[in-house]
Amino acid sequence: MLQHTWYLDDIDWFAALPDAPRLTDDNSTVIGQLADLFGGEAPLGPATTVTATYVILMALEQVGETMTYAAATHDTTELGRLLCGLNLIQAHLTQIIQHTARHADNRSFRGLARMPATTVQALTARLTTAGAVGEALAGHLKDAHTVLRTTTA
Repeated sequence: MLQHTWYLDDIDWFAALPDAPRLTDDNSTVIGQLADLFGGEAPLGPATTVTATYVILMALEQVGETMTYAAATHDTTELGRLLCGLNLIQAHLTQIIQHTARHADNRSFRGLARMPATTVQALTARLTTAGAVGEALAGHLKDAHTVLRTTTA
C-alpha cells in the first residue's frame, strides 16, 4: 500500500478518470480483468509478481512510444493527467525499492542468508540509494505537475 509522503502529488489521479478518454468496450473489459487479477484479494507470490511486472512493462512501453511519436495527440489536460500518473507510478516504485532494501538488509529473501555480509551490504546500499533517487524523481514529477496545473488553472 502506498504511504503518503512529501514527494507524492496531492491530486487524486483516480478522481480524474471519469473525464478521461475511454477505450473500446472490448479493451475496457481487459482492464476489468486486470483489476480482478491484481485486486485486493489477489494471491501474493512469484507468479503474480512476474505477471504484474510484465503488464507494467508493456503499459510503460506503450506510454513511451506515445510520448515519443504521438505527443501531439494529447492536450494539456492529458499532459497533466500523465504527469500526475507518472508521479504516482514513481512513488509506488520508490516505496517498492525501499521495502526491498529493508528486506534485503534483513535477509528476508530466500538465499540471502547464505550470501556474504559484504554482498548483502552492497545490495542494500545500492537499493537504498535507488530509493533516495526515486524520491527525488517523484518530487520533480510532482513539481512539474504543479507548474502545469498552476499555469493552466
